[in-house]
Amino acid sequence: MDLKGWLPVDAVVVDGRPGLWWMDMSGVSLSEPFFQQTVDRVKANGRGEWFTEFDVLLQLEKSLDTVEPTGFIFHSSRCGSTLVANACRAIANSIVLSEPNAIDKLIARFITDSHGIKESLYSVFLRATMRALAQRRSGTEQHLFVKFACCSFAQIERITRIWPRVQWLFLYRDPVETIVSNLADVPLWLIDNDRRVLASIANVSPDAVAEMSLEELCARTIGSLYSKAQSLANENCLLLNYNQLSVPVISSVLNFFRVSPSAEELETIARSSGVYSKEAAGTRAFVADAAAKQKLASDRVREMTAAWAIEPYRLLEQKRLEINNHE
Repeated sequence: MDLKGWLPVDAVVVDGRPGLWWMDMSGVSLSEPFFQQTVDRVKANGRGEWFTEFDVLLQLEKSLDTVEPTGFIFHSSRCGSTLVANACRAIANSIVLSEPNAIDKLIARFITDSHGIKESLYSVFLRATMRALAQRRSGTEQHLFVKFACCSFAQIERITRIWPRVQWLFLYRDPVETIVSNLADVPLWLIDNDRRVLASIANVSPDAVAEMSLEELCARTIGSLYSKAQSLANENCLLLNYNQLSVPVISSVLNFFRVSPSAEELETIARSSGVYSKEAAGTRAFVADAAAKQKLASDRVREMTAAWAIEPYRLLEQKRLEINNHE
């Protein structure tokens, strides 16, 4: 079957065979804030779907006309990464992949099913899946921006071994505000994830994960992500706190990715920053909520933040300021 124009939309196991679920995305604009929102829209229109094992990727890899990654966006959850990804979408001739399931599930396999030779295989599959998702659709695309799900940052060292020259951004936020946001609208990574993934990030057993409150699990997870960012930050990455976000700062992020937005593109970014970033319709106005989230934080949230996240956050802030001063 000719899969040109088809994109891998999920990594799945069918009848005991691990592989990819593809969807015909020919002529489809990846315009929604999240890749899965686009997939849901296309699926509702009855587009074709197909399952293949991973070996098909290797056959396709050399034949597809694809865009190399321009920049990677990592984050610690609910901290402005979708706003930045939406800004990247304003850049002409760009492809933005925002948390595609196939990418993040393959990265999770490094934790759940990667021993010996399998690590090398999953690295090959991950690179090939990225290339399949980065197919040129109009023939003019020049930039590829990829926003990963928050838990994927735990595997940043493996990811950068595959793409050592791609610069990356890590976004984060005051942990109290992040935890309050996650408790108000609990994400799948906290409740529907393979416990081995969160256990690996939090450095506990899967059984311990099952016994934790959401407050503790979230605090441990984001604290671990902060610590990893603080330890690995270098000249190839940019650290960005949610409280810094503004149109000029987003422009500097694009410059860091070696992209110079035009005046018209900056106007588009300014308009998009005034609406709620996660809503596909783009009709809901953005409302600053840091103070409200601080006010809503329970004693339990503050206790878990103090135990697992506040010190990693402080050290990460210190590292960011040191890097900025050095520059």
